[in-house]
Amino acid sequence: MSTGRAVAVLAEEADPSRKLTFHFNPTTIAFSRQVQYNRQPRQANDPPVQFTGAGPTSLTLQVFLDAAGRREPPSVQPEIDLLVAWTSVPDVTKPGDGPPKVTFTWGHLAVNGEQTLTGNVSQLKVTVERFDREGRPLRAVADLTLVSAKTEPQGTNPTSGAERSRRRHVLRRGETLASVAWSRLGDAGAWRAVAELNGIDDPTRLRVGRELLLPDAPERGALGLRTGGPGAPAWHGDAR
Repeated sequence: MSTGRAVAVLAEEADPSRKLTFHFNPTTIAFSRQVQYNRQPRQANDPPVQFTGAGPTSLTLQVFLDAAGRREPPSVQPEIDLLVAWTSVPDVTKPGDGPPKVTFTWGHLAVNGEQTLTGNVSQLKVTVERFDREGRPLRAVADLTLVSAKTEPQGTNPTSGAERSRRRHVLRRGETLASVAWSRLGDAGAWRAVAELNGIDDPTRLRVGRELLLPDAPERGALGLRTGGPGAPAWHGDAR
């Protein structure tokens, strides 16, 4: 007869019949995630720190196994074998195959908005605390870490886009976009690409100290096509 108590379960994703039902629900569960940011040396007017992605969720818990009162089998060896199987490659003859994925569920507990965490056992430590006279393990504690297999959202690649880690130039008094393009890029006609990349609509109003992102060669070609090409007359505004 069911008591209505939620019981924690670890089960193999591909074969849910291969599962470990906790003898005792965990008393402590810890989970962690790492968030990555692109942090470049900061100067005045730098763009904000750029989010580049989130790492997988790691769940750490203890599993208490006890064969007390069990008639068949009078041991926790089957549970230990199952835990070890989840850290082993089922078929070493198939390149690229890894250990089976495992799901963890426990009642209403949710991690990252989901009540089922699916991932791989990345760490396992089993401590057998009691044996019978014939060496069968009767009680054990398993410490394990389950790392989510779900693809986490990624931010803008720090090596692409207008905010990526790239060459920059801080405007000095008297400089124009054309002079910056000539001194930094070797092509005065690339001023239009610099203007578009930095969202400059009026090159006659350039502020001293403004930081400009400098386009690379492929971008200069693409931006030049959209702005009428590098042969157009240069604007004569300078930084004030």
